[in-house]
Order: sequence, then C-alpha cells, then structure tokens
Amino acid sequence: MSPNTEILILGNFSADSPDAPDFFYGRAKSFLWHLLPQCWGLNSLKEASLQEKKDFMTKYKIDFADLIDALDVPDGEEANVDDSFIDSHVQKWKDIISLIDQLPNLKAVYFTRKTFNGAPNIKAESSLIAEHCKRRNLRVCKLETPSRFFSPEKQQQWIDTIVLQTSCLRV
Repeated sequence: MSPNTEILILGNFSADSPDAPDFFYGRAKSFLWHLLPQCWGLNSLKEASLQEKKDFMTKYKIDFADLIDALDVPDGEEANVDDSFIDSHVQKWKDIISLIDQLPNLKAVYFTRKTFNGAPNIKAESSLIAEHCKRRNLRVCKLETPSRFFSPEKQQQWIDTIVLQTSCLRV
C-alpha cells in the first residue's frame, strides 16, 4: 500500500478459488478495470497487463484492500463466491481501520457494492469502517458493483461518485 494513496477501494478479493485472478477485480465478469480508467476518460484496462494497472494506480493514487483477511472454507466449496456464503465463513477481518490510519494522504474510501443484502456480517464490518472514515473526515461511499455487467448508467455513477463527487451512496 502506497503512502501516497488518496483513494482506497474496498471489496472482496477471493484469491483462493481455483479460477481466481492474480489481482484485484481481475475476474472475467468484473468490469472494474473498464469502469475505473474511463472515469478519467482513459481506455479500458480490462485486458491490460498487471504493470499497466499498477501504473494507473500510481498515477491516480488509487489502491485496493480486501475486507476479509481469512475465510474458513469447507472442502469442495473453494469456488463458491456467493456473498452469503462468504459472509458466513469469515474467519478473520482485515484491519482496514489501521490501514486507513496509516495512509496520510487518504481522501476517500469506496465500497464496491451498492447493497449488503445477504451479507449482514460484511455490512456490520463496513459500517464500522464507514464510521471511522466519517470521524476522520474522509469521503466514504458505495459504488455500483463492478461485477456482472457494464452499462453507461453504472459508468456515470462511478464518474459522479469518484471524480465529480456529485453523488454518494451512503454506507
């Protein structure tokens, strides 16, 4: 995590499943690397190399963190990425509050989910983080999930939230 980080994006990065990507939001059904660069009028990085993504992150002072440090996954369920399954198998949360406190230039924290339906534990953990952000006068909002599909409306919500800061879905 770079001390220059100004934007921190939080989500679930399931790296232990057999078809897991090698970097945040790298799954085929995730459009984060399409949405995020286009917030600044840049071309999609969805098919870009890891280095190109890291260069983008450095330039725009963006970093990512997983809310979850460890899952207790039963044998045979390694590929299960359903929110309710993950929510009920959290073994350890990542200490996001300490992470936030170590980022002197942080201005905004964004959760990559619009709702917490079926994930009451993730919702509770996210609420604690959001309250900490508010006490630190950090912008904290939810984004439309980058998963499943891309749409112009979703792109506009990301632009309005991250770049223009004219909207904010409250956590």
